[in-house]
Parts: sequence; C-alpha cells; structure tokens
Amino acid sequence: RHGNTPQNKQKYEISSKNMASKGKRNQIVALKEAGLTTMQVMKKVNVCRKTVYNVMKRYKETGNTTSKPIPGRKRSVRTKRNVERVKKRVQRNPRRSMRATAKEVNISRTSLRRIVKQDLGLKALKMQHRQLISAASKKKRLDRGKMMLQEIQSATDKVMVWSDEKMFTVQAVVNSQNDRVYAHSAQHLPEGCRTHFRRQKPAGVMVWAAVASDGSKSPLVFIQEGVKVNSQVYLQMLEEKVLPWCTNAFGNQYAFTQDGAPAHTSNITQAWCKQHFPGFWDKNMWPPSSPDINPMDFAIWSILERDVSRVSHSSVTALKTALMKSWSKLDAETVRRSCQAVPSRLQAMIKAKGGHIEM
Repeated sequence: RHGNTPQNKQKYEISSKNMASKGKRNQIVALKEAGLTTMQVMKKVNVCRKTVYNVMKRYKETGNTTSKPIPGRKRSVRTKRNVERVKKRVQRNPRRSMRATAKEVNISRTSLRRIVKQDLGLKALKMQHRQLISAASKKKRLDRGKMMLQEIQSATDKVMVWSDEKMFTVQAVVNSQNDRVYAHSAQHLPEGCRTHFRRQKPAGVMVWAAVASDGSKSPLVFIQEGVKVNSQVYLQMLEEKVLPWCTNAFGNQYAFTQDGAPAHTSNITQAWCKQHFPGFWDKNMWPPSSPDINPMDFAIWSILERDVSRVSHSSVTALKTALMKSWSKLDAETVRRSCQAVPSRLQAMIKAKGGHIEM
C-alpha cells in the first residue's frame, strides 16, 4: 500500500533501462530468496514494486533473470558496425556533410542523422568567425591585460571612459540563421516579402561614442561622410566634443581609453591626450586585437545595431535620426553592467593566456 503513494513512486521509479540491468535483477532474486519482503527489497535495490514483481515472475517461469527478448525486427542499418564506421569518419573530418557521409557509408540520410544524434550523441555546431590572434599578439594581450586589470582594481576613485567608432549603413543587417517567411511556396509571396535587396556600396555614417563606468554616456559624434579619420580629424573631435563632455561629466576624476586605431596611436594624438586627459591609457596599455574587452564593442554597439539596423533607412539623415533615438533609450543600468563586465573579461583573457575568451 505504501509503495503506491506519490512519494514512494517518485523515490523508487527508475527507467526501463535500469530496471533491466542484470546486476539489479540478480540482487532482487537473492534478497527475496533470503527472506526479505518486497518493501525491503525495494528500499535496498532502489526499484519500484512492479520491477520486483516482474523479475520474480520471470525467475519462477524460466529459472533465470534474463530479460525477455525485445520484440520487433532486428536493426539492419543502425548496427554497431555502421555506428563505428560513422564515428570514425566524423572523428577524421568533423566538417563532412551528412549527404557525403551517407553516400560513403551507403545508408540513407535519415538513418545517418539518427546514428549521429541518437547513437553518437553529437550536435551540429555553427562554425565561429574570429579574429586571428598571432602568438605575439597573445603575449601582448596577456601582459597588457594584467596591467589593465591592476589599473582598474586600483583606480576605484576614477570613472573609466570607454570609447570607440563604428560604421553604420542605411542597409538592414540580417541574421541569415533566423530570417524565414512561411508560405506554401515562394510563388505565393510577393518579391518584396521574400527578398532582401542589397546595394553594392550602401551609404552610411561613421559614429563615435563613449560610455562610462558610472552609467553615463557621451553624445553621439557623427563623422562627416567621405572624411577619413586621421590624426587631425580625430584631434579636432577630441578637442571640440570629447574633452568638454568629459570635463563637465567627471571633472578630473576619470581615465580615458581608446583602442589601437592608427589615428589613436599616432605621436601627436598620444601627446595631446596625455596633456589634456587627467587619466589616460596610452598605446602601450591597450592590448592589440581586443574588441572583446571594450564594452562599446562587446555590448553597446550590438544593442544599437539590433535596434537601428533591423530595417533599411531611406537616407543617411534618417539613419542618424534612428541612431540618436536608440542612443537616448539606452539606460544607465545597461551601460553600467556592460562596463562592470570588463574585469571578468580581463581575467578570462589572462586565464586563456591572451587567447580568445568564452563569455
């Protein structure tokens, strides 16, 4: 009676695979022949009442604990031999297509998919596109990552300002992995509903922006179309736009950071920044090939792009309007959390010895 309560069912129910294990079947018979009650056997072997009953019934009928043969036709394709053949081919070349492997092994693609997913337990993982990091760059990322982490941990009284530039175009950014329309056939849809039209050279605008560890953000700075951001253009922007914002927002209690773009690392730019910013990380501080530790790169730009570039824009003016609207909606808590993620990313980079990090 007690074995049928919900508590006991949850405690003693096991899968059919465990129920059929030879060791447990033999243990059940031995305990029963030793005089134990069904309840005692259930507790010792951790099985349900039905399992004890079925095992003992089989033992009395046949004199052994061998499970009944599984009914149905024997496997002719998903055999151990074919599973092993597929396994070896996948190990030799994990990028081999299902179609090619099925043709080589001479089985259907449906059976091959079952072997790969059910018998081998494999999943199809999307190839990742990453920036190539040379051995020298890894060494610099490791050394400078340690310097950055130490600087952030020691400068608790300063606001960290993270800056970057990004190019936005009037053309929509499409996620090709999740861009589908439902219809009986392509002919049932108008061309504009099932087609993304792409321009060869879409118009766009270069945007500069910065976020700070206290949750504040700079005004967006739009670089005039056709203007190359060299040292002179960059310095003019710093003097007219960036320095006034930093001074008004933080006084003298901040550190200004920038990546290793040529306009940022030129001698004239470095000298100006050291002279005018009370806290400045020079070109020997920022690691090469490191967008993964700049909150503008790993968080903020993605938020803007997801919001603004969902649709195409009729003109650069419309694009700028959408960018400013999206930027105004970006809340201080999101900015703060993005900046707070930098130390943990630096720690991950140090653990990876300057290699790619997984966050």
